[in-house]
Amino acid sequence: MKGLESLKRLTDEEFRSLLESKESFVLYVRSQRDYERIKEIFDTDVVFPELAKAFGDRLEFLWCDIDEVNLSEVGIHFAPVVALFKGGKLLKKLEGIRSWAEYNRAIGEFLC
Repeated sequence: MKGLESLKRLTDEEFRSLLESKESFVLYVRSQRDYERIKEIFDTDVVFPELAKAFGDRLEFLWCDIDEVNLSEVGIHFAPVVALFKGGKLLKKLEGIRSWAEYNRAIGEFLC
């Protein structure tokens, strides 16, 4: 979780507010409870802050713990997931760890 402390951690209330205000953002969903069991969370913990460094001047990068924020209404039921929200709606979700190229492509398409 080391690189994540530089990024905003969302509460359930803050997440609902972003959806209601039709914000656009990139959300990393992780689970501290499952951290030891799902090794992809460790990998995504490392990659997500790097994505924020690469694209943070054009998009807001946020994160939350799936055990603290109810994401089921947007179709996110497990971690790790990098989710792209545009206008308060889920546009795309990248489940598990992906290659750097896949993240770049998805975020590049999102910005167009």
